[in-house]
Amino acid sequence: MPPDISRIAYASRQSVGPDHQDLFDRLEALRGNPVENVFLAIANAPNLCDGVLAMAMSLRQSRLLDRQLRELAVLTVGLETRSDYEVAHHWNSAVKAGVSHAKLDALADFETAAIFSDTERLVMRFARAVTRSGRVDDALWDGLCLVLDEPQRLELVLTVAWYNCVVRILLPLQIGIEDWHERL
Repeated sequence: MPPDISRIAYASRQSVGPDHQDLFDRLEALRGNPVENVFLAIANAPNLCDGVLAMAMSLRQSRLLDRQLRELAVLTVGLETRSDYEVAHHWNSAVKAGVSHAKLDALADFETAAIFSDTERLVMRFARAVTRSGRVDDALWDGLCLVLDEPQRLELVLTVAWYNCVVRILLPLQIGIEDWHERL
């Protein structure tokens, strides 16, 4: 694991002071203890962190989109942006959602790896297209319309957009993978 070379200090209960202890209570309750470095970095701006936490938890707790599809989309964002942090954390989330290690090992070759379903490939193509250009062509969208209903498509759009936002926080701040993080 590369050394943590974060460009911003990770906040702590002590550094945010007594007026923001409730933020750390929420972070620990919703994200676990220890809290991930990305949230500790954002906690340096407690009011902004509340908004980030709300969006992250809203998407995490939604059950419209199949969890495996969600994680494959997020991993595609992480791979496309070369965000080791995003890939490391969502590798574990994917395993917990039931994505096989064989699929995870074949992510970079999802277009040709027979292990992926047509729906999984569509979702990953969508995540790749949005990450690369912010746009998807009509054929790809029409394909998604055949396999996902409108609320599921909207959740997919929001999920891919959100994790593109997350990696645009992780990468410029050089947020490091936590010492305690272990790959499943």
